[in-house]
Amino acid sequence: MTRILNWLRSLASRIKTILTPEGGLLEQSVTGGIWLTALNISGRIFQILTLVVLARLLDPRAFGIVGLASLVIVGLRRVSKLGLDDALIYNKDENVDRYLNTVLVMKGVRGLVIGGLVFVAAPLIGQFFSEPALISIVRAMAIGSVVMGFQNPAIVYFKKDLNFHKEFAYEVGAEAVYFIVAFAYALVNPTVWALAFAYIARNVARFGLSYLLHEYRPWPSFDTDLAREMIDYGKWITGSSILNYISNEGDDIFVGWLLGSATLGFYQFAYRLSNAPATEVTHVISRVTFPAYSKIQDDMEALRAGFYRTIRLSTFLVAPMAVGIAVVAEPFVLAFLGEQWLPMVLPMQILAIYGLIRGYIASFGSVWRATGNQDYLVKLQALTIGLIAIPIYPAATEFGIAGVAATVVGVYVFIMMPLDMYLAAAAVEGSLQRLAIEFAYPLPGAAAMAAVVLWVQEMISVIPIVEFAVLVVVGAATYAVSVLLMEAGSEWGIINELRSLVRTI
Repeated sequence: MTRILNWLRSLASRIKTILTPEGGLLEQSVTGGIWLTALNISGRIFQILTLVVLARLLDPRAFGIVGLASLVIVGLRRVSKLGLDDALIYNKDENVDRYLNTVLVMKGVRGLVIGGLVFVAAPLIGQFFSEPALISIVRAMAIGSVVMGFQNPAIVYFKKDLNFHKEFAYEVGAEAVYFIVAFAYALVNPTVWALAFAYIARNVARFGLSYLLHEYRPWPSFDTDLAREMIDYGKWITGSSILNYISNEGDDIFVGWLLGSATLGFYQFAYRLSNAPATEVTHVISRVTFPAYSKIQDDMEALRAGFYRTIRLSTFLVAPMAVGIAVVAEPFVLAFLGEQWLPMVLPMQILAIYGLIRGYIASFGSVWRATGNQDYLVKLQALTIGLIAIPIYPAATEFGIAGVAATVVGVYVFIMMPLDMYLAAAAVEGSLQRLAIEFAYPLPGAAAMAAVVLWVQEMISVIPIVEFAVLVVVGAATYAVSVLLMEAGSEWGIINELRSLVRTI
């Protein structure tokens, strides 16, 4: 009995060590990565549950209407983003309390302005998208933006200090509220309002959790010098945020304007599901690597080594997930969403390639910001927008949302990805060839996985949900075997990297 109790105490101590962000930078980064992985997996589970459950209760048009409202509100938030949190994370001072009251005022005013603009402009927004139902929906959802403006600004410490266990509670708690409200409302009244009220409830939950999870209590006051200091750093972040929004959401706006809200529902579903793995990896990587890289910004050798390790691990994880999604898209849609969602299959398969690229370049932005090259973010996004804008209209009119997806993927594969790689290698004084090799290593394994999964898919004939489960298991096993074979015949080093990660944990 004593032995069992001692073992349980040892296990509890080990778990606490893993999940509490203490120790050196590497340990904190790994611990933060664990929490953020758990956060994103949990959040994604709630999101997928919401999508799958509500896809059976609501039609694609409902999702499209709320998608349009979100595009408007998020767009205004991006345009007015001042990079305040980034400035505080980058700040070398451990304690940034003296900035927080000013941040509260600036974010609060911003939220009120956004809410007022949306309320006044709602009829014009509905007219632009030829969607009268959008007027009342976007006005209601603007309440969430006002509420978010007055949340506790001290939550910046969650990221600055790598306290991602609190970030976990903050984000997952809000996503749980969204799912519960959306599902409960849709059962009673299966309309677009289920999604709108859930959106508001999620932001109210974030407001409450921000004060529950951090003891700092802000009081409205404004310091001009502190505001100027933060804005001076964040000006490139502001520009990047605007252009990033246009680059990432411009295709959604275009689809909603040209092809209608129902088609937008298909396109947004295809994007979210095809890019789910990349989204999780990129969120984890960007949230961990930017504060971590900022702490070692003056040690180029350490920064470069950490960057290469990040690329290796992220590509190893994203490649099989992106390729797998492309291969099993149709059985997934049939099993979980229903036949009415089949028009999203081809765009989903095309956009999975974009997800692969996003996962690979996830840490590039963190390196640029940590090395003072945040202007790259703005310039690259501007170029991306210009390149996509040229062919997107003819592609959409000829091939629909599949043409839009192909346009986005083509620009990234043939132009932006090589340019991103060149600038990232230069920022860490590294090797472009090394970056290319790290991207190429997991691709043969992912290709072998795809071939085996497609063969099995042709050989079996079962109900879609069973087919999907079998294909996932076969794909995971095939990739694992392929990685072991590649590791034995090359200098990839991913197994040693994984062992090192486990020892760190």
